[in-house]
Amino acid sequence: MQILSLHFSMYTVGGIWRPVEWSSDGAKLLYSIFTFIIVSSEYFLMITQFMDIVLVVDNIDDFTANTLMFLTIVAVCCKATVVVVRRNAIINIVQLLLKAPHKPRNEDEVAIQTKFDKFIRTFTLRYTFLATGSITGLTLGSILNAMHGHLPYRVWLPWNYDIPLVFWIISIHQILTLLFACIINVGTETLVLGLLIQTCAQLEIFESRLHKFIINKTVRDLGHTLSTSNKNEVGISECVHYHLSIYKFAKTVNVIFNQVLFVQFFSSIIVLCTCVYYLSTHTAELSGLVSFLVYTICMFAQIFVYCWSGNEVILKSTSIGDTIYRTDWPLLSIREKKGLLMIMMRSTIPIKFTSSFLITLSLQSYSNILKTSYSVFNVLQK
Repeated sequence: MQILSLHFSMYTVGGIWRPVEWSSDGAKLLYSIFTFIIVSSEYFLMITQFMDIVLVVDNIDDFTANTLMFLTIVAVCCKATVVVVRRNAIINIVQLLLKAPHKPRNEDEVAIQTKFDKFIRTFTLRYTFLATGSITGLTLGSILNAMHGHLPYRVWLPWNYDIPLVFWIISIHQILTLLFACIINVGTETLVLGLLIQTCAQLEIFESRLHKFIINKTVRDLGHTLSTSNKNEVGISECVHYHLSIYKFAKTVNVIFNQVLFVQFFSSIIVLCTCVYYLSTHTAELSGLVSFLVYTICMFAQIFVYCWSGNEVILKSTSIGDTIYRTDWPLLSIREKKGLLMIMMRSTIPIKFTSSFLITLSLQSYSNILKTSYSVFNVLQK
């Protein structure tokens, strides 16, 4: 798939996305086995961490540290499961952008699509670089823990792992599992952002297409006094259909990733509150403080990516009405004015991406999350 190819390449490396163009049954079987190993490893780490929290942890510091990692792996498991289970739906929604009416029709529309594609790719590379720095530090810390005789991440296991060979197998398995978890995390976050920005691209292409339609219709009416033809009626009907198709596209994206957004925001709110509280009570422990501080910053950035991209879609979808009002619409026919009125009325209801009932992706929601985290922090301090 040409659109968002970088994101699907990440998924392929992460083990949860078999390339669409593969035709060999043997390659498909081997990759399916690889996917099963990766996903089962993520779930195994999640379950063993949960068992450690329930059966072993007996103080607030260990509970805080284990809960942060546990919630992160829960989110990764949810993302991996959604991508694997809804693979066909994701393929269909991406291929929809390559078909009419979403496909660019002229040079201006191609330029708009290229502009947004470049932005998505640039942002993805920068976000990947940030995540690479974080996971590199985390991996180095895990290796040091293993070299000192401790598992990289605390888990509960039903067997004895004091034997050196077993210990190193488990340690390497945990480190590799976290590496793949990071790839899945980055791939999902940038893919969701890419689909939201593609929605903005579609809205801008729609504005360009509608503007050209009105200009061409006005020029024809000024040059010829003939009555409205069927060709003109098809033009405005196509614009109305395209506008509704964009809303349908956005709704489908939201349905596909609804559970991912819910789990991400629910876990993020808990993690932020826990991290801020831990940082405030352990200011003297520099080594532990740095890792929690980096983790907190990454979590803030993670939520901001979702909220900012959702906010851009809201702003872009509500600007359609103003764009229509500023055009030369008085010379259009009654039917065409009615078509524009339908588009303007529909644009009064913005396109919103939501995480179930929990939150709407917007900068206002991001501000509310920060306020909620601070309020919970004050409660915990008391």
